Amino acid sequence: MQLKSSPLLVLAASTSIFSVIHAHYTLTDSYTAANWFQSFLFYDKEDPTHGFVQYKNLADAAKNGLISIDSSTSEPAVYMGVDHTSKNPAGRDSVRISSKKSFNHGLFIFDIEHTPSGICGTWPAAWLLSDSGAWPKGGEIDIFEGANDQAYNKMTLHTSADCAIQHTGFSGDLETANCDVNAAGQGKNMGCGIRHPMAQGLSFGQGMNKIGGGIYATVWTSTDIQIFHFPRADVPADISTPNPDPSKWGMPVAKFGGAACNIDAHFQNLNIIFNTAFCGDWAGEAWSDSPTCKAKAPTCEQYVRDNPGVFVEAYWLIRSVKVYEDRDSVVDRRKSKRSWAGFKKAVKGFFGHDDDDPDAVANAGRPVHAW
Repeated sequence: MQLKSSPLLVLAASTSIFSVIHAHYTLTDSYTAANWFQSFLFYDKEDPTHGFVQYKNLADAAKNGLISIDSSTSEPAVYMGVDHTSKNPAGRDSVRISSKKSFNHGLFIFDIEHTPSGICGTWPAAWLLSDSGAWPKGGEIDIFEGANDQAYNKMTLHTSADCAIQHTGFSGDLETANCDVNAAGQGKNMGCGIRHPMAQGLSFGQGMNKIGGGIYATVWTSTDIQIFHFPRADVPADISTPNPDPSKWGMPVAKFGGAACNIDAHFQNLNIIFNTAFCGDWAGEAWSDSPTCKAKAPTCEQYVRDNPGVFVEAYWLIRSVKVYEDRDSVVDRRKSKRSWAGFKKAVKGFFGHDDDDPDAVANAGRPVHAW
C-alpha cells in the first residue's frame, strides 16, 4: 500500500527554513558629512522632555554656528554643538535631528569621534524612536544616553505593556528589566536599562572623548536588540568593510530579548535621532544626585543659564552613521513563503481538501486553524 506523506513531516522538514540563517549584512544607507544635513530633519518645537533648551531649525542652526562640517579631522565629520556664548533665560540653543527615513530591523553603526557628554546640565542622546504614534507606541531604543557628569553609557528600551528582558547574554549591568514605561516597581518612564560595564570610563563623557570616541553598533532583529561598543583602538577590522559580521564581535554590552518581549510587536518604524538637551526630566531631576553638579548651582537651569562657557565641549563630532540590512533574512522570508505554499499543497493532498477551507478542515476531524 502506498502511503501519502504526512503534512506534519513536511512541516518538520521545513522548520529550518523558518530559523534565522547566519546574517549577511549589506549596506543600505550611509550618512556622512557629504549628505548628513540633507538626510535629517531639524526639530524646532518645545522639548517633549521639558528641557531648558531651545532647538533650532536648519537655517538658524547654521547661521548661529551650531552645525558645520569639520574637515580638520582624518576624515570630514559632522559637527553639532550648542550655544556657548549667550545667557538665555528661555533655555540654551541646541539641535535635535531625526532621519527622514525610518527603519525596521538592521545593523546600525554609529562612528562617533566626540560627544557632548559628562558635563553638568547636559543630557545628550543617540537613539531610535518610532514614528508610529503617541509615545511609546512603536518603541524607543536609547543607544547612547546619559546626564550631567555621568561617566558611563546607559542603554534603554521604552515600550508599552508586556515587554521584559532576560538577564543573560550581555556584559553590562542590568538596572531595570521591565521595558514598560508604566511598569510597577520602577520609576515612571524608566523602561528596561543596562549600564555599560567599562570601568575606565571610555564609554561616555570625557573618557570617551579623550581617546577619539569609538563605535556604537546596534543589531535589531525579531529575536532581540543587541548593542556593542568599541573604543577607537579596539574597533573590529570588519566594521569598515562592506559586510560587517556581528557574530564575530563577542558578547554585546547590552542585549534586550527573551520570551517575555515580542520585539516585532513593540518596535516598528524607527528613526535615527541625535540631540543635546539640558536639564529636563533627567538631568534636571537628577541634579542633586551629583555632588559635583549640585555644588555648582542650586538648580540645573540656573547653572546652564549663567555659565555658557562651560559648554564649549558640548558637541557631537560624527564621522558616519551606516545602516545595513540582513540580506539572508530577506531570502529567508522568501523561502518561508515558498515553503508554506508547499506545506499547504501537501495538506490538501493528504486530507483531500484545501486547508484554506475551514469547513473542510473541521469535517476532517481536527481543529480549525487560522493559517
